[in-house]
Amino acid sequence: MMIDRDRLFKNFDEQKEYMEDKIRLGIESNRKGYARINFADENGEPACGVKIKINQTSHDFKFGCNIFKLKGFATEEENNLYEEKFKKLFNLAVAPFYWNKFEPTEGNMRFEKDSEFIDRRPAPELVLEFCKENNIEVKGHPLYWAAMVPDWLPKDYEEMKPYLTRRLKKIAERYDGVIKSFDCVNEVTSVPLLNDEPNKKSSHYRNFNPLGGDYTEWVFKQADRFFCDSKLIINETGGAWAEFKKEVSPYYMLIEKLLNKGCRVDTIGLQYHIFLQNEDLYKATIKEYNPKYLYNVMDCYGGFNKPLCVSEITVPGCGENGDEMQAETLKNLYRIWFSHKNMESIVYWNLGDNCAISEGHGWGEDVFKSGLTRSDFSEKPSYKVLDELINKEWKTNLELECKTDFVNFKGFYGNYELSVIHNGKETKKQIHLSKTGYDEFTVECK
Repeated sequence: MMIDRDRLFKNFDEQKEYMEDKIRLGIESNRKGYARINFADENGEPACGVKIKINQTSHDFKFGCNIFKLKGFATEEENNLYEEKFKKLFNLAVAPFYWNKFEPTEGNMRFEKDSEFIDRRPAPELVLEFCKENNIEVKGHPLYWAAMVPDWLPKDYEEMKPYLTRRLKKIAERYDGVIKSFDCVNEVTSVPLLNDEPNKKSSHYRNFNPLGGDYTEWVFKQADRFFCDSKLIINETGGAWAEFKKEVSPYYMLIEKLLNKGCRVDTIGLQYHIFLQNEDLYKATIKEYNPKYLYNVMDCYGGFNKPLCVSEITVPGCGENGDEMQAETLKNLYRIWFSHKNMESIVYWNLGDNCAISEGHGWGEDVFKSGLTRSDFSEKPSYKVLDELINKEWKTNLELECKTDFVNFKGFYGNYELSVIHNGKETKKQIHLSKTGYDEFTVECK
């Protein structure tokens, strides 16, 4: 079925001037800063007449994806292709800590590389090894989610607490500060309750009553006991965008309550999953493909003065022209999110069509063809769009000739390599340009 492009992008098109203006001004204001480079000779005297190359080597902003299929394919060739496509785009990887698969039998946590293989659930040590080799930050997901708990866990609220406390303590002993952030509590407002949906039949969810009215507060306060150096994130799906009702949104009021109760919520996660096709997809675009609406959501949650992250993203690519529609959608969305002052990371959910949950599990992400690569690892237009943005448009690379003993430049926040030629000799220096760090550097020329 062919997707009607004009109908799908009605709001993007009608608000194009507004959108492009917000994006341009937001990126210039929020993602870039000025730096001064001073040049001195071996004696510390000002050095003039230098040539300098300024090459950005990494972003401060985090572009991420779950890394659930690491070493999860049948052949070495497939695993190598997965890793190649992953590290080309992303500097943040989401490692799985789903309780039911992380501790399938009581007391046996799957930390080590040689742990029992479970599809889409690589062990943390395997993920950390790959990410360390490729300068990729790791995020854990999640510390607690009521929909994915082990069968051996007691259902009673009070009986469960010691097991969850033990889980948090054991994970923190190994990974506090090593893994920079964790989704602490996942999908509070969208988990099916035992009494609400007694006949729900899906192996994707267990009909489990999630602890009780205060469980979110309780888990955050327990996590705060053990995780001193890792950020704690609250993560929500449907309540984040589609069900947004300003300050009376259920998710907004939940965050407000947690903060008023003294919980350490370091970052606010706003999932963006569109598991829709055909007519339902057009209906969703009224809000979710609407620039003004998207900025209103971010402005509202930004009012908590906490960093925001688009923590999980699914954009469908099904239909005869689905690849092209997905690419155009993501180009608009990533630029909107990247431009907002409170946003600190954007995390796509499944790298490839062959990385998603299949229908064989009782519910299928794979039917939406939402990957950035196809099942043969060939790049979709959406992958190429993100590559162009992340690795080209949003990176600063300059070559300048300086008559004076200094130069000013404006660049995206991140790490840089400076290559300075003075009197025929080259000097290299690494610098970090950030919102909160130094903005003046000195190169001592050879």
